[in-house]
Amino acid sequence: MAPAAATRRGFLTGALGVGAALGFTACGSNAADGTAPAAGGPIAPSITVAPSPAGTPGSGATPFPSFRLFTDESMNFDALFGLGESTYGISEAGEVITAVNQANAAGADYDGYVTAFRAMGDRVATASDAATAAGDHVTARDTALRAASYYTRALFFVLGTAAPPAEMPLYAEYRRAWDRGIAGAGLAIGARPAAEVLDIPYGDGGLRAWLFRPDDSGSARRTVIINNGSDAQGVELIAYGVRAALDRDWNALVFEGPGQGAMLFERGIPFRPDWEAVITPVVDLLSGRDDVDPNAIALTGWSMGGELVARAAAYEHRLVALVADPPAVDMWRTLPDQVRKIVDPGDPFRTNLIWNETIVPGMTPEQRFTVAKRMEIYTPEAHDAALGGHPTRDFAAVAAQMKKFTVTDAAPQIRCPTLVLDYEGESFYPGQPAEFLSLLTADAKMVTLTAADGAQYHCAPMAPARRNEVVFDWLDSVVPA
Repeated sequence: MAPAAATRRGFLTGALGVGAALGFTACGSNAADGTAPAAGGPIAPSITVAPSPAGTPGSGATPFPSFRLFTDESMNFDALFGLGESTYGISEAGEVITAVNQANAAGADYDGYVTAFRAMGDRVATASDAATAAGDHVTARDTALRAASYYTRALFFVLGTAAPPAEMPLYAEYRRAWDRGIAGAGLAIGARPAAEVLDIPYGDGGLRAWLFRPDDSGSARRTVIINNGSDAQGVELIAYGVRAALDRDWNALVFEGPGQGAMLFERGIPFRPDWEAVITPVVDLLSGRDDVDPNAIALTGWSMGGELVARAAAYEHRLVALVADPPAVDMWRTLPDQVRKIVDPGDPFRTNLIWNETIVPGMTPEQRFTVAKRMEIYTPEAHDAALGGHPTRDFAAVAAQMKKFTVTDAAPQIRCPTLVLDYEGESFYPGQPAEFLSLLTADAKMVTLTAADGAQYHCAPMAPARRNEVVFDWLDSVVPA
């Protein structure tokens, strides 16, 4: 796919030169003419369909449509999740389009996007407050979850605005809405119990988790751990697994690990590569519960979570099934060659000198946001830099950390049946799902979701229901009730 501006859930790919030749881009462009659109250019406030020049990069696939809400690829991709997740009631198509129209009218830049979706979140959160006061618990729940969704839309781009330190306050608004929403009377049609809030022993302060159950009978059920990625929030996992699990009589557990949610925004704790250190305490806790079948615990990982759970499953062998959606074999390879070539492992001073004096000064504001956002998850310094409105200055440290996120050696040690998802138009980890599959020694299956089902692009933003059908049909086949 053609290069474009910063794209949600994408890692830094494309050509990176220096000075006037700088071409620092992220993956995921669906530009109709095969070129990167100019960031910030407003388009008509409506949904249009334009042909895309390619399918999976390098595959020779035939073109397929791309829905255009924004000219800027990053905002367009993010907004598609807002539309797709309306299937599960955590957003409303009309509210999403209203926010899109407002952002386009304001100039379609990051400030306008954040302002529009934050305002929509505020509007719906106010409705939730009023419903709570009136005792209308269903409306209070539904509006709270939608508010959390809109705050999530805004949260991704806040580092690119004039007020990047607003990241933590915006996350706090999200959490207030999320906490109210999951405390409500259920998430699916019919009666469902509220989520149980759990504190999982882990380091200093533990991990916050939420356990959803089909009912409160206490029956020992199959349980799926739904592992998020690098920049989504828990409310999106309602659409990407929780509701589907409940409808099929599974328990579902969602949690915030290092680098995610409050762990990053409030405590400044970045991702760690040895993800088994995170998943094993989760399995420990679940295995000791009467309402969990300890012999039927599965693990799914969404987006960057696909790499994390693959590493965890290589060492946590109590898991009975694994879904990597999609997996990355090596995060370091998601950076452009030109970036990787400036790294001298034996001379971090030289690496940072080139980075700070040659590379960063040549970036556009959009590129600086991309770097700050994509790298805030790896080191405390990178997170502090992002809150200060600029990319990390210690790129050598980020590079050293990124190189640890690989499953080349770990994948062959996975013992449980594994489902590998890939996507037509996957431009974040192109080719890596198939490479991961080739490393596995356990029983494994790969499914590629396609444009024919409207499920193209990384994580199927327009088709979470189709994605869930694939995932849970497979889980039901390998983990019988």
